[in-house]
Amino acid sequence: MIRLLRPADAAIAAQLARTDAPFSHADVGATARPESLVALAHRYTFDHSRFPLGRGRDVFDRAREALFAWRHFEIPWLELCGSEAPVRPGQSVATLTRVFGLWFLSPCRVVDRIDPAGETNEVSFAYGTLAGHVACGEERFTVRRNPETDDVVFEIFAFSRPAIPLARIGRPFMRRAQARFRTDSAAALRRAVESATTSAAPH
Repeated sequence: MIRLLRPADAAIAAQLARTDAPFSHADVGATARPESLVALAHRYTFDHSRFPLGRGRDVFDRAREALFAWRHFEIPWLELCGSEAPVRPGQSVATLTRVFGLWFLSPCRVVDRIDPAGETNEVSFAYGTLAGHVACGEERFTVRRNPETDDVVFEIFAFSRPAIPLARIGRPFMRRAQARFRTDSAAALRRAVESATTSAAPH
C-alpha cells in the first residue's frame, strides 16, 4: 500500500485483519530449511548479517525475550503496526515508513516461531511478505548462544526481490534501506538487552 498521506488507523487495522491475505511468494518457510535455499538463488537476493550482543546465558535470555516482544523494531524511522502481542505464528504485522514524501505500508505474516521448551541456545522466528508489500520474500531473526565461548549473537537472514515496478526501478535504494534496517534492528535489540540488564541490576 502506497499513499501520499499517512494511512488512517482504520485502514491499517483493516490490512492487519485480512487473515485471507496471501503470501506474495511460494517459498514460505524456506529460511528454516537450508537445503532448499540453493534452488532459490536464481530467483532472490540473499542477505545474511550477524551482530554481537554480548556474552552469557543472561544476555541470551534477555535477547530472547526482547526478540519475541518485537523490540528489534524500535527504530526511529520505522513504525511496526500490529506488534502489541508477542510473536506468534499467523500474526500479521506491517511496517510503515515514509520515503520521498510517500507512505509505504508493507504487510507481513509470521511464518513460525522456533522456541524450544527448556534450556536452549537458539531461538528464532520468520515472517514472509504479503500481497501489497514492496518486496517479495522472507526474513528470519535468530538469537544464538555459542555454548563453548558463551558469545551471544543476533542474526538476520533474508531472501527477497522487488515486488512492484517502483521497487524494481528504485532497487538500489531498496537495497540500501534493507541494509540500514538490519544495522538499526541489531542496534535496537542491543539497546533492549542493555536496558533490561541495567533495570535488573541491584541498586
